[in-house]
Amino acid sequence: MKLKIKFLKPFSDAVDKGELELDFNGITLEELLKVLLDRYPKLKTEFYTKTNELSENMCIFVNDKPTSALNGIKTKLKNGDELIFFIPISGG
Repeated sequence: MKLKIKFLKPFSDAVDKGELELDFNGITLEELLKVLLDRYPKLKTEFYTKTNELSENMCIFVNDKPTSALNGIKTKLKNGDELIFFIPISGG
């Protein structure tokens, strides 16, 4: 399946691009994360804490829905899905 992935900073710095299209043979977001880490090892420090847990600061949306409203990293992906990886910023 083909996925369209957008990375905002700092993720775009780790992959040296803001967007990519990826041929993906897996099923879940968890499997996609492993593929991305294999291709872009610099993402490990952005995605995971020092204790190898997924960073709470990272947001992942699949087709404009946060994975927290879906099935988390167990979310099933399908052909044509669009994902965005970012860290929310707030200020006042």
